[in-house]
Amino acid sequence: MRNDLAGEIAMRRDGTRKATGWYSALGAAACMSLALSGCGGGTPADVTLPGDRTESAGLCYGATLALAQEQIGKGSVPLDAASHALHFALLAGTDGDLDDPAKVVGRIESIGTQNKFAADKKAASYTAPCARAFPETQANAFKGLPPDTRDTRTQCYVLSTVVLQIFAQSEIAPDPRAATWVKLNGHLEQLSNNEVYPAEEDEHIGEIAMRALAKAVRWGPPVDVMKACGDRYLKD
Repeated sequence: MRNDLAGEIAMRRDGTRKATGWYSALGAAACMSLALSGCGGGTPADVTLPGDRTESAGLCYGATLALAQEQIGKGSVPLDAASHALHFALLAGTDGDLDDPAKVVGRIESIGTQNKFAADKKAASYTAPCARAFPETQANAFKGLPPDTRDTRTQCYVLSTVVLQIFAQSEIAPDPRAATWVKLNGHLEQLSNNEVYPAEEDEHIGEIAMRALAKAVRWGPPVDVMKACGDRYLKD
């Protein structure tokens, strides 16, 4: 999936389009890639997560990928596991001030590139604490999209852009949903191009993108949100 997905994104980015500002604001996210971290077996007692939310997200991110590695061995990360792990980084990375896109993307990257998951810890011991600390990551968290508005379309677009950019740099197992997400992203980009924006928004497009991302990741797991966005905006 890595090469195919990266190629599809690259071809669309090389084209002429009005939405270039979105990619300029979000492009740094492509520097992050999902990498498996160390893991251990067994089902030990739950650990206590640190008080710092960014550090907790890093541990939950690493533990989620470590559990996936236990299940798949040396294979590529399944899309669902990759999305689950990434969700921790997106949630903590969009906490707080969102007016500086570079800082937001930096927080996301720092969570996704740090290797704080100690090898002597057991990955399974993080599952329940991480679920409590980040309830938006749980399977029953997503309740549906908000009504169809420009903001909702923007939120679906920004989420799909960030997820696809990151996954294009990662070793993700082939999954047919990836092609649908690329198609969704392109369609939402066209809708965005057809919108009439106040001129003053051009100066704040990065902040608008970060606020849209922050809202979208709090709806629920990205795989569920992306499916709902696709069901709504690719129905024709």
